[in-house]
Amino acid sequence: MPAYEKFAARTANLSPDERAGAFVREIVSRYPDYYAPVVYGDTSQLHARAVRFFDPAKRAAMLAGLPPLTEAHLAQMGSVIGPEFLRQQRRFIRTFPDFRCASTVEFAVSLMKFDGHPVEFGGKQHLLFGVDVIAALHDDTDMPAFFDHEIFHLYQRQVLPAQPPMAADPAWLTLWTEGLATYVSQRMNPQLDAQHVLWYPPDMVTRMRTQTGRAAGLFLRDIDKTNSEADRWFLGSTQVESLPARTGYYLGYLFAKSVGDGVELPALARMPLEQVHEKARAFLTALERSPPEPAP
Repeated sequence: MPAYEKFAARTANLSPDERAGAFVREIVSRYPDYYAPVVYGDTSQLHARAVRFFDPAKRAAMLAGLPPLTEAHLAQMGSVIGPEFLRQQRRFIRTFPDFRCASTVEFAVSLMKFDGHPVEFGGKQHLLFGVDVIAALHDDTDMPAFFDHEIFHLYQRQVLPAQPPMAADPAWLTLWTEGLATYVSQRMNPQLDAQHVLWYPPDMVTRMRTQTGRAAGLFLRDIDKTNSEADRWFLGSTQVESLPARTGYYLGYLFAKSVGDGVELPALARMPLEQVHEKARAFLTALERSPPEPAP
């Protein structure tokens, strides 16, 4: 982040395209682990995303409905986020005392791609944090829950028995891993409601009150699909048949809550995935048949 802040100040008067080119040359090349092709695509794709990031109007459109992200706010978040992560990791270990972080943890500007992104490449585990998206989505009230969510992903990977390799995660598996991490973050921060731990869109819970059954039925069609047909349920940039973006997180949270209330959190992390698959299908089938909540 200090390197980015110097870069941002030095290039402030350049056009978005010029800044993007300089960003690729000076920042991306300096931090190849963070800006890995497996995460960002090739150089042309990364350059195109950087152009959008450095264009104020296009940057605002990348997270519609949120206040514009300023360089001052980004710099402020960059200065506090590392120490805050260490504090929250120590707190996480009080609930999950066997947690061992085997990932390389890095903080940088993600060009509005993610707030937290656990990924494996080059034979190593990485936990990448996008300080720009964190600054846009999170504040002091929900930062502990956000870090609990992301660290829990590492913990679940640590404690689950090795699974047969999959070409890509099916939709039901992402429903569980993201839904459970969201649910755990609320259990660990009970002062926050569901909307606070779901984060985006900011009106997710309200909009889903009358849409949950329909969403469950649509998800059932995709439950075993992979790649774009699965990913579209969990991305902030896509919608499924006019449902809110990231509806998969909402359904996953409801699913995790249905099996998790009253269960110790470390035990939930270890639930065998073959059981998860069966329970997810049964839960969504019942949810599809349930009457919608009345609109407020």
